[in-house]
Amino acid sequence: MVSLELYKPAIEKVITGISEILNVDAAVINERGLLVVSTERYLKQKGENVHVPSIEFVLSRGEFLVDKPGSMEMCIGCRFLESCPAKVELLSSIKVANHAIGVVSLTSFTKEGQNRLSKHTEKYQQILTKVSGMITTIVQTHSARQYEPHQQYGQLLEGVLDTVSDAYLTFDRTGHVVHSNESARTILAQNDLCPADISQMFIPSLSGMTTHSLPVANCLIDKLNAPVEATPIIVNNQFIGGVLHIKRQRAAASLLNEVSVRPLTPRGGSLDQIVGKSTAIRQLKEKTEKIKNSSSTVLITGETGTGKGHLAKAIHEASTRAYYPFVAINCASIPENLFESELFGYEEGAFTGAKKGGKPGRFEMADNGTLFLDEIGDMPLSLQAKLLRVLQEMVIERVGGARSIPINVRIIAATNQNLEELVEQKAFRADLYYRLNVIPIRVPALAERKEDIELLALSYLQKGREKTGRSFGGIAPETMEILVGYQWPGNVRELENVIEYAMNMETETTITPDSLPPRLLARSGTVSSGSAIRERIADVQADAIRAALQRHGTDVKGKQEVASELGIGIRTLYRKLKALGIS
Repeated sequence: MVSLELYKPAIEKVITGISEILNVDAAVINERGLLVVSTERYLKQKGENVHVPSIEFVLSRGEFLVDKPGSMEMCIGCRFLESCPAKVELLSSIKVANHAIGVVSLTSFTKEGQNRLSKHTEKYQQILTKVSGMITTIVQTHSARQYEPHQQYGQLLEGVLDTVSDAYLTFDRTGHVVHSNESARTILAQNDLCPADISQMFIPSLSGMTTHSLPVANCLIDKLNAPVEATPIIVNNQFIGGVLHIKRQRAAASLLNEVSVRPLTPRGGSLDQIVGKSTAIRQLKEKTEKIKNSSSTVLITGETGTGKGHLAKAIHEASTRAYYPFVAINCASIPENLFESELFGYEEGAFTGAKKGGKPGRFEMADNGTLFLDEIGDMPLSLQAKLLRVLQEMVIERVGGARSIPINVRIIAATNQNLEELVEQKAFRADLYYRLNVIPIRVPALAERKEDIELLALSYLQKGREKTGRSFGGIAPETMEILVGYQWPGNVRELENVIEYAMNMETETTITPDSLPPRLLARSGTVSSGSAIRERIADVQADAIRAALQRHGTDVKGKQEVASELGIGIRTLYRKLKALGIS
C-alpha cells in the first residue's frame, strides 16, 4: 500500500503554495481519514481525524462539492453534524495506478470564501484536479527528492493565478515576466505599462535576492502606487523564478491570511476631474464625496451631454472599489433578445451559437467593482423584473444555468429621461425606480453653470493637444465671450467638440473667433447677426490692442511685445493695426 506520509515534504510545498495564492485552506487526507498535510487553520478547525465515511465517499466518487457541510448524507455520524465549521469544501481523490490512496481538499471557513468558491466552482475544481495530479506524480517518482516539477508546477501556478482577483505576475530566474493574470494586466494598462516595463524595473533588484525574499525596485512601487511583494520559487535549493503580487485594496472580510497589507489609497483626486467652481458643481462634489464609498445604488440624471458617464467613473475611481473593474453597458444599444445574456452571461449550450464553456455577463465582470447602467430608461420592460431581483438579492443566474452566483457589485445608473413620467406611463417599473433612486444625483446643464465654461474650455484645450498634435497659448478674450454667451444645447460634450474643432482650424497661437464653428457665431445668445458679431469682435480686438500698446509702447520692440502678449504673429498685428486704423 502506498503511503502519502512518505512524500509529506514535497506535498506540503504544493499545498502551502496553492493555499496562499488562492486564499483558501487546503489539506491532504489519507484513505484512513488521517491528515497528511494541511494549513494551520484547517488543523485547528477540523483536527487530525476526518470523518472516514465522507473520505470513503469521495474515494469512490473521484470528486465532490460539499456545499452544505454538516447537513449532507455523507456527514451522518460526523462529530460536526449540523455544526461543521467549514462553509464549503471541494474534494478530489488522489489516484496511483488507478487506485485511490487519499483525498485533497480546498476548504473555506469564511462567508467570503464560500461565495468565491461557489461562484467559481468549476475553475477551483479544475485546479484541484491539477493539484491531485501533481501529488500523483510526486508519489510515482518514488522519492520526493527526485521530483523536479518545474514545468508542471509552472503550468499549475499560471492556472491558479488566472482564477484569483488580486494581481499576480510570474517571472523566470532572469527576472523576465512570463505570465500575468487578468487583474495584473488591467492594473498595468491603467498605469500605461506592459510586462516588459515591469521586467526592466524589477531585474536590477534581483541582485539582492535571498532564498526567503526578494527586494522590489522602489520605482515599481511608485509607478503602480500600490504595495508590491515578490516571493521566490526555490526548487532543490535553486532559484527558478518567482511570483510578483500587486496588492489591491479590498474589504476587510477578504483579507483572510494576508499579513501586513497596507490599505491602498484610491486613485487620489479622482473627484478633481469634475471641472468647475460654480455653486452647482461644488454641491455636486460635496454630495459625491459623502457617498463615494457607499455600496448604495446611485441614479444620475441630467440632459444629454452633461457628463453623467464621466461622473459615474469619477465616483468609482474615488471609491474603495477603484482597483476593481468599472464595467459600463449602454442599455439603449443592446438588442432586446441579447440583453439578458449580456447582463447575466450564459452557460454552454444555452442557445444556438453559445460559446463553449459559456460566457460571464457584465455583472460577473464587474465583481467587487462598479457596474454602470447607462440609459437605464431604455432597458426592456421584460428585463426590469430580473434586474430588480438581482439588486435585491445580489445573486445572478446565467442564461441556461441553474446555479446561483453571488456577486458584490455597486450599481450606478444614468438616464436623460424622466423616469417618474415613464413609471406613470407604465414604461418603467415603479419598484425598480425606487430601488435605483436610493442616491439621486442630478448633473446640471452647462447653461446653468456658465461660470464653469472658461475652466472647461481650457481643460479641453489641454486635453486636445495629444489628439490634434497642436498646442495653443490660450483662448482669446473675445472668443471666450462668445463661448460664454452660447446656450450649449449639447452641454459639455458639445463644448469639448467645439474646442477640438477650433484647435484644428486655428492658424494663430491662441484660439480666435475665426476658428469657431459657424453655428456658434450664428446662434450666440449675445448677438443677433453675423455682422453684429464681427463688429463686436473688432471692437474687442481694438480695445485689447490699444491697451497693450499703452503698456508696451508703439515702437518696434513694443509692438513685438504686444504681439507676444496677444498670442499673434507680428505680421498679423500689423495687418490688424492697419484694418483698425491704428498707427
